[in-house]
Amino acid sequence: MSDDQSACGSTHVQVIAGANAAGEPVYEVLPAKLLEHNDYEILGSPALTYDFAAGDHLRVFDDGRFEVLRRGGNLCLRAYPKSSPPSDVGIRTLTAAFDRLGGVVEMPSDRRFIVITVPVTAGFVAIQDAIEGWATEHGCVWGYGNVYDEDDNPLDWWITT
Repeated sequence: MSDDQSACGSTHVQVIAGANAAGEPVYEVLPAKLLEHNDYEILGSPALTYDFAAGDHLRVFDDGRFEVLRRGGNLCLRAYPKSSPPSDVGIRTLTAAFDRLGGVVEMPSDRRFIVITVPVTAGFVAIQDAIEGWATEHGCVWGYGNVYDEDDNPLDWWITT
């Protein structure tokens, strides 16, 4: 981390996202704000890693494992095109739908995936209404990144948030 980064706390953090076919770890690098030693506020929802979203506070260990310390109140959604990426018009439509819910739509320039961060207070029904029809129309599959555990059981963190 550079002196500029440590002075303002902005940096990037590497977390383990899973393993590849050979069993080797796969990492994801995310923008973060250093809170103290190994504790970070995540500034961008992950595209690969499960269990957290932008706004959450994590303790990140040297090997990339992490522990969620505090939830920031956001849901993470990911959409993946089945074939061709969505058009500019399609992205504008999706962005407008999530703007109305207080959400943020992000993606790399090649649009191979889309990450959406939206406050849980927008409500699951409104969020699903915003994504389901759009995903079907634009040939995308979508899912939550921080709603279910590895066995597809609800995490239920939003009940106490």
